[in-house]
Amino acid sequence: MARLTLTFLVILPGIAGIVVFGFYALIDMAKLDEAYQQFAASAQQSADLNTLFILATQQNNHRINVFAEGVWVLLCAVMVAIGLHGLFTLPHARRRS
Repeated sequence: MARLTLTFLVILPGIAGIVVFGFYALIDMAKLDEAYQQFAASAQQSADLNTLFILATQQNNHRINVFAEGVWVLLCAVMVAIGLHGLFTLPHARRRS
């Protein structure tokens, strides 16, 4: 019973979290790359300061999102590791013959 509890309440949600948050982190990473390219192009063209501030803010918003989603991926990985550790350190049930 303890093995099923660890599997369904700790390990599987942790794996699902890694997949979901990792997916959104990759999406935000692509958006961050686009925002950086736009910022760099505007800086090369000597755009006005207001435009550069707006583009820098957009870029920083994506940086924060990528960081936060990366933290969630790592927290879910720790959750999976704790679940696996608990699963493998449970005493084995002995069969009666």
